[in-house]
Amino acid sequence: MSISLDTLEVNPRIRYGFYLRPSYAMCRAQAEMHDLLRRVFGLEAGGKFMPHATIMSFFRSNASLATIKAAIDPVMAGRAPFTVTNRGLWPHGRSSVTLDVHHTADGFPNQPLVSLHEAAFSAIIPLVHPGCEFAFGRWSGENFRAHLTLAMADIPDVLFDEVQAFTREAGPIGPASFAAGWFHLYAFDSDHWGGRWWETMTWKDLASWRLDP
Repeated sequence: MSISLDTLEVNPRIRYGFYLRPSYAMCRAQAEMHDLLRRVFGLEAGGKFMPHATIMSFFRSNASLATIKAAIDPVMAGRAPFTVTNRGLWPHGRSSVTLDVHHTADGFPNQPLVSLHEAAFSAIIPLVHPGCEFAFGRWSGENFRAHLTLAMADIPDVLFDEVQAFTREAGPIGPASFAAGWFHLYAFDSDHWGGRWWETMTWKDLASWRLDP
């Protein structure tokens, strides 16, 4: 099912996401790994997404698109582009394989990235439906850990160690760092948010913001 702008508002099927769009080189490396993991292991969930790093996780809202965009606008105003460091593979338990972009080369949290998340979270969370499955935990608020997903959700436990070893065999995946300059708001639709949501998920790019260089 494709997403129409006319059906966004007060649609209980829709979830939104506010994401950092990585550089061309990083997007290409992430997409190539998504394709390889699908071809070799049949993994599809990670590759159902566009290459991105989450700033504000999936959220349900009854607010209009104009209201959501208006909440994000002041968050982005006056911010300069900043460097994101790719510190390599970082498995999250046995449910996903990701790249760590939360930290600097010295291992400290990337403060411009954390600051942007905190500001976006504070601006968006008043618009989030109280029944949202995703926005109040997991990768939000104090649990925020910026990452680039290679595989998630559909990795059989019996294959997890092999999938992780396969991605390590690739060596460095993408550039060691990239400039964070573009951010996007997306809408997502699925038949099964409470289950295997990735099997029917579709998405639409709604708006973008560029940090002032």
